[in-house]
Amino acid sequence: MGSDNLLLDDRFHLLLHKKIMDKKGSAMRRAKKYYKDQYKKTGIIPGPLLLVEKGIMEGRKCSGRPRSLNEQVRKRFVEMVKASCNTSSQDFIFVTKKARTIKNYHHWLEKEFNRPISLTALRRCVKRENLRPYLGKPDFEADVLEKNCFAPEPVFDLIQMDGCVFRYLKIRNDKGYWQKPNVIELYDTGSRYMFILDAYFSESNWNSVDLFTRFLLCTPFPQKKVRIRPDNAKGFLNLKRAINALNLSHSTPDGFYMESDFSRIHAPKEKAHLESSHRSFHNFEIRIIKAFESRIAKTEPGFLFSNGRKEKITVTFIDITLHDLKTSPFIEAYRHEHNSTKHYFSENGKVSAWVPDHKLADFFRTAPDTLTFSPGQVKEYMKYGFTKTKATVSKKRIIRFSNQNYYVTIGADLFSRHKSTPVQISRYNDKLFIFEPKENGILLGEALAQKPPEKKVESCTKLPEENEPEQIMAFLEKHHMVVDRPPLIEVYHKGLSLSQTKEIFQHNQKRYEAYLKKMKQPENRKGSALFNAFLLDCQNHLRKTHVAPYASNGKK
Repeated sequence: MGSDNLLLDDRFHLLLHKKIMDKKGSAMRRAKKYYKDQYKKTGIIPGPLLLVEKGIMEGRKCSGRPRSLNEQVRKRFVEMVKASCNTSSQDFIFVTKKARTIKNYHHWLEKEFNRPISLTALRRCVKRENLRPYLGKPDFEADVLEKNCFAPEPVFDLIQMDGCVFRYLKIRNDKGYWQKPNVIELYDTGSRYMFILDAYFSESNWNSVDLFTRFLLCTPFPQKKVRIRPDNAKGFLNLKRAINALNLSHSTPDGFYMESDFSRIHAPKEKAHLESSHRSFHNFEIRIIKAFESRIAKTEPGFLFSNGRKEKITVTFIDITLHDLKTSPFIEAYRHEHNSTKHYFSENGKVSAWVPDHKLADFFRTAPDTLTFSPGQVKEYMKYGFTKTKATVSKKRIIRFSNQNYYVTIGADLFSRHKSTPVQISRYNDKLFIFEPKENGILLGEALAQKPPEKKVESCTKLPEENEPEQIMAFLEKHHMVVDRPPLIEVYHKGLSLSQTKEIFQHNQKRYEAYLKKMKQPENRKGSALFNAFLLDCQNHLRKTHVAPYASNGKK
């Protein structure tokens, strides 16, 4: 039975069903409500539904209403837009980019056709005809930048630093649990040369400083300003202190200087070159999985978020440690492959190709002077890698921390004797590293706990050798003395050195041995008594060798 034989209500509902049957979700609900409201209001079946009976389903386009923009106007509008961004075109005047607005074209079209034209229809036409590139075309070719195209950076002007979590594999962490490792890398923007990268389990303070110090050792530096752009993640912020300390020690006017240029939060384009290299590294992960295929424990489904969509992937569990991964040749193989392979890069709207190795070598061939760092020069920067907390150095140069007194050993003269000094500190075993409180504050000194720890905390970190007070303590303890730290630190501040310590001990060694033989006390008491005797000898030695600052040399 045809719809003509149905009652009006039944006919409406049938046509409505046909009209919206291909729609889904909110689009269906909106259309259904719209037509029901129209029918209830007028008692007449809306025109678009009547067209459905004739097989016309294209809605507004075939509703019987005249087009708001006829073909002649549409064609002329497209011609205007395309011609107005071409200086050589005779179809329309050249219009500068800033004045290429839809409202201007609307004005010209109404004057040309001498009738009203829908501005909204012109906006829809821009979208339908893909005219935005013409409206936004720069006036000069030099200004043309393709999508994802960047202005070039000179070689060794901008060094980027960021981390990247593995996607497709997990390995065993220190506690035996499965975890995805990270790689952190440093990358020259101008040459696309990858200086260094290594695997870690996190982008921590320690790991970022560790790789930074290794970066300083892996390449010479030109005598000019070098910007370094780490990611603005928490683990990289400690680098501000290390960079400041580096500049204080090694920068010169019109020479080497390293400028902190941290990327802004939520601004991925500021390190886009490095993000691009990360995509290459994810492809390289498959080679690592293949190389360790005999150590594969299992595979499990995982997820990847790309362009706002959740994508299912397979994650491979490899029964190796971070040490196995770091000592394998694959991380360095990836770096070497990247640096020695020709890559294509887009700069200033033009695609260029070069080998990073070659471009960096060309730069150094013309660089007049360079600066290189030695391990001894950078070892101190590792102290910046620990987590920091607020503290205060008292007038007596004591820091109260974790229910224990710490006595300043190195840098004591930097703290006031008249008022307390706010600082930031990092703890390592029985030692504190003391820093300026500001975010790029440098290392001021060190402090030792009043008493040594009952059990030394094992740490995977490798610090520089012990400072001089620690070396003095180690020497005395080696010779069976029980060291009382505060009085020894006080004597050290008065001028005691390691060489003087050895001299005083050797001078009095026989007397110390005789003294020990006479004592009938437990070993611990003997050690304390021997240390006190040594302390008295130190004080006598310092009194004899001390010269007043303004003392006469004996000549009249």
